[in-house]
Amino acid sequence: MFISVIVPVYNVEKYLDKCLESLLNQHYSDMEIVVVDDKSTDGSLNIAKKYEKYTNVKVIAKEKNSGLSDTRNVGIKESCGQYIMFLDSDDYVENGCIAKIQGIIEKENAPDIMYFGYCEEYESTDKQLIKYGYVSAKNCSFTGEKFALEELKQRNLYAAACFGVYKRTFIVENQLYFESGILHEDELWTPQVILRANKIYTSDYVFYHYLRRNGSITRSGNKTKHGQDMLCICKKLDILANEIKNPELKKYMDNHIAMLYMKGMTEGRLYQTNMEIDRFYPLRKVCFKKDRAKAILFAFSLRLYYRINIMKTQG
Repeated sequence: MFISVIVPVYNVEKYLDKCLESLLNQHYSDMEIVVVDDKSTDGSLNIAKKYEKYTNVKVIAKEKNSGLSDTRNVGIKESCGQYIMFLDSDDYVENGCIAKIQGIIEKENAPDIMYFGYCEEYESTDKQLIKYGYVSAKNCSFTGEKFALEELKQRNLYAAACFGVYKRTFIVENQLYFESGILHEDELWTPQVILRANKIYTSDYVFYHYLRRNGSITRSGNKTKHGQDMLCICKKLDILANEIKNPELKKYMDNHIAMLYMKGMTEGRLYQTNMEIDRFYPLRKVCFKKDRAKAILFAFSLRLYYRINIMKTQG
């Protein structure tokens, strides 16, 4: 089996048919589709079960809701492809993309990770944008550390797991599973996989259609836990950064962590909670002048930092 496509499902009955049909329309035999339902409360599981008639579709119904990280982990453990990719159940892929991906992987001698472009779509409009999560050169190979350095030097390390394809043995043998019980899990997982990869390839191919929908988990509700989890992720990334031998790479990784810390406080409005926040944590870690100014303001006043960032966002 060449590739396993892992589709985590939770309350997406409006979108799931389009997602799964886009995979079945590949007409590609060397692929399995692993659908993992996270105890949906709508009709998502029933929709998924309609596709069990296809021999390459496996539907797994979890006994309790435990979040995206655990759902993806179930998919990884139940998959058997040489490569795995994650397809969010409200997104879809281009016709013929799996065969195209296989060709690129074979041509590039089976890298641990391949990153691709994506098409960002908006549910409320017809707007579509072609984007790349990475900013390094396209159609190039890197070691994991070299790729991380190139990205972080440009103040970038795009975290979304869905825009990559991963060698399954690389993930499993290194125990690179998602941290269960947290939000923003990709912010922790992606640096871990990048820094452990022997070879990463950046492709200019665009096949993934990413839907910005109204009411998604990343856009709605109280964000306190989002912010709290982001700060916890920063502490875990500190451990990872301390393992880095290259001083230049560690310097830029520290700056990245500092920015995530300030982002977490802002997103969760944590200045108005009882959570203990180290106001000087970012200032100890930043290395870019632009980010140092932000860290100084953060240390001076969390409330003022939040208000200025909100004004910039709204402006």
